[in-house]
Amino acid sequence: MIAGRPTNQVIAAFTALFNVIVLVATGAGVVFFTPELVAAINVAAATLITLIAGQAPTVTAGTQVTVVTPNGDPNRTITA
Repeated sequence: MIAGRPTNQVIAAFTALFNVIVLVATGAGVVFFTPELVAAINVAAATLITLIAGQAPTVTAGTQVTVVTPNGDPNRTITA
């Protein structure tokens, strides 16, 4: 998660924003992006976002963590 959002939402937002920039820049004649370049940037960004968002959360001493237990058992809150 990045900023509390699931990975797929972050990737979709980046891709949409990047592709709007590509369309505007190409339509204005400022820059011409080849489809291969656009695809490469989208794949690289998606990979980087996935690596960042997929990292395990860090817990510092004194942080309260909710432990989710199987159905039937009550969840517990512990202090790390």
